[in-house]
Amino acid sequence: MILLRRKEVDEEHSVKLVAYTIILFISSFFAPFVIVASYQSMVYFSRSYWFFSTPFSAYITFMGGMLFIAAIMTIYLIFRQRENARKLKWITGILLLISIPVFILSLTNYYYMDDKGIYYNGLTGIEEKEYKWNDMAKVHIIYRNHQGSTGFYQYKFEMTDGSKIILPFNDKLSENKFRIEAKIKELKIPVHNNFKNPIVD
Repeated sequence: MILLRRKEVDEEHSVKLVAYTIILFISSFFAPFVIVASYQSMVYFSRSYWFFSTPFSAYITFMGGMLFIAAIMTIYLIFRQRENARKLKWITGILLLISIPVFILSLTNYYYMDDKGIYYNGLTGIEEKEYKWNDMAKVHIIYRNHQGSTGFYQYKFEMTDGSKIILPFNDKLSENKFRIEAKIKELKIPVHNNFKNPIVD
């Protein structure tokens, strides 16, 4: 009777794990865009910013973390009846813990602008870097020719200490282009562009 009850519990547990794994697989393709954006808007956003943007790498990394967990759970479900259950649980638990830094790094990957400068938190670190307008040596406006049409592609800001930050020309940057140009004009920062020799793809 006890063995039968235990078997029923194990089967019920397996069904739940299968359901959770399937949900995780499916939701990994859209949940990162909701989770990452919601978290960053609550934790980092401020009305003093010109704009706040999340690099696509943050969403892809979060998605990779979810798919990694789903893959680990799938492997666990396949082999849990064939291997030592306790040993497999320990290995699975350790692998799941490894995924935690992936989620943290994706949640802290962002950049924004304000009156003082550009702030960027890369995917490989959790410390925000500041690029002040007053410390900029030059600005490169990069153009790209895509399928015969030439347009803005990136802004590359070069600092006096040699460090650089490259931002894609997206909708948020486009909306604040006049502010960037005004700041460049105010501080008389040299501007270079490759309009006559754009990147071609």
